[in-house]
Amino acid sequence: MGELFDEVLTAMRSNRLRIALTGFSIAWGMFILVVLLGSSGGFQRGLYKTFHLDINQIVRINAGKTIMAWQGMEKGRQLKLNMADAEAIEQSHIQHILQVYPMATQSLEVSVGKNHVKLPVTGCNAHYLSVDYRKLKAGRDFNQRDMDELSKSCIINDRLARQLFQDKSPVGQLITIGDFAFVVVGVCNSSLNSDMSLAAYIPLSTMLTAYRPDGTIDGINLVVENLESVEHNEHLERELHDLLAARLGCSPKDHKGVVVSNSYEQILSTKKMIAGIGIFVWIIGIATLIAGIVGVSNIMLITIKERTRELGVRKAMGASNEHIITMVLLESVIITLIFGYIGLMLGVGLTQLLDTALGTAIPMFQNPTVDFWPIIGCNFIMVLAGLVAGYVPARRAVRIKLVEALMS
Repeated sequence: MGELFDEVLTAMRSNRLRIALTGFSIAWGMFILVVLLGSSGGFQRGLYKTFHLDINQIVRINAGKTIMAWQGMEKGRQLKLNMADAEAIEQSHIQHILQVYPMATQSLEVSVGKNHVKLPVTGCNAHYLSVDYRKLKAGRDFNQRDMDELSKSCIINDRLARQLFQDKSPVGQLITIGDFAFVVVGVCNSSLNSDMSLAAYIPLSTMLTAYRPDGTIDGINLVVENLESVEHNEHLERELHDLLAARLGCSPKDHKGVVVSNSYEQILSTKKMIAGIGIFVWIIGIATLIAGIVGVSNIMLITIKERTRELGVRKAMGASNEHIITMVLLESVIITLIFGYIGLMLGVGLTQLLDTALGTAIPMFQNPTVDFWPIIGCNFIMVLAGLVAGYVPARRAVRIKLVEALMS
């Protein structure tokens, strides 16, 4: 095997210029492929982040005014949801529903000392923050004890914390919400790209006791999973609408009395668009790489033509067809691997540099780097490219007639 490598390296040294020019086309093709994969990956991650495709899908249910008369009741009635409706959804065992989060909002004045601001305060249960596209930054979330004991604890977002407490940590501090004093147990921030709003959250049980003695709530949010088609989505919406329409007293066809908001179809079309972008980038990148493969194949054909006499002598001295094919293929693979890795490393370096330089400055372009498996795929493509590029020249080499080779 060592002798075979020596033969290949000797042949390559005699064609340095051609190999360098052909190798450049391979390196350039691999470089373009990696940069395209990194850029498209950054764009796809940016789209997933911007359109919230990287988190669980949320279905929001609200009650509105009826637009149809129903069972002797006139249209134009304002329907209202309550906790029993949320419990009915939980107990319905409708497929795809993972969690049920009722909520209520009330416009209240929030103050600390002389600093005060009026904003909609949300009453919610534990783990609701993710439904509102927020995550804890400091402190803790609500727990069942907060709900059971009507706790006067609250969570505020970081923008409200800065406005009320400036640079001081708000966790553990007292804050006045409406007519009651609450303890700040947590600070949250937006899981989206920016957060320009002020937000405060208190336990839903506390909200209902203090401000909603009639027990009405403003909405029910559902975390759903495994919606695999538009048909699944439509079936889910229909089941939810029929369940609540029967409970609230409106026509099953009245989509203003019970409003089910779900952006699944838009999400599905966006995901298809993102997948299409990925496929298109792979096609362009591989087409660029194929141009380099053609260059390798051409240089090998020229090399075979120049080495016709040499190959004839080798066959006359007993070299088998397998030995000659292996020698040609090995030379092609070595050229492809060396220059392919150069292009690969340059492409990875550029994507890492872009990631460091841009950070999160461009919301629609996040982390433009190449993942592990695409790198493995590129390596496989390089090896396959070398074999493909050397196959035709190798077949031509073994078909050379001994007499013609010695007379050339």
